[in-house]
Amino acid sequence: MLNWLTTHKRWLIPTGLASILIFMFFSVTLHLQHRRQQVQEEAMAVKVAADIAERAAQKTQKTADSPPADLPPEMIPEKEIPLYVRQPSPSEVTGRIEGTDSYGRKAEEDKLKALQIVWPLYFFSIMKRDQETARVMLDASENGFGVIVVTDISLKKYPGILSSRPGDRIWLAGRISAIDTQATGQIGLVTDYLGFADNHPSHNEN
Repeated sequence: MLNWLTTHKRWLIPTGLASILIFMFFSVTLHLQHRRQQVQEEAMAVKVAADIAERAAQKTQKTADSPPADLPPEMIPEKEIPLYVRQPSPSEVTGRIEGTDSYGRKAEEDKLKALQIVWPLYFFSIMKRDQETARVMLDASENGFGVIVVTDISLKKYPGILSSRPGDRIWLAGRISAIDTQATGQIGLVTDYLGFADNHPSHNEN
């Protein structure tokens, strides 16, 4: 063994160093790609949150500008900007339901339905549509094997949903309306706001 190492050390050392450098290169590349994706997700989350806050503020201002004629100004209720949270994730939602017995399921569902959530999801297909609304199916996982989320989208507010391609990332903010734990799981969502990723085709239509 020692003789073999001595005989072949001239190419073993360069080969070993080259292998180490290649490994380091791919490790750094994967780390940078992962970090870039995290930064893009954080930026999109901030963008969606800002849009939600702006729309909620506009609604609040509209309410304040047009109070009932017989209501004193000091009694006009102020609408609070809703707080949307990213957790629990779709898989955590179905997991929490699966982890409860038949007696606790209703109470757990009520807790989850009371949340205002915002999720990054992946467009799958349009199940059906009419002149005003499109029923959209999305996946919680980019690989297409995650929890399914189904929601109705206003075509008047978000016509760009019709140009979505399978796998396009779309942010939805809203409230959970239904939870089904069969197969990979399915969640019904009442959507309040929608945000398209920067590479969505709708950005090229304007």
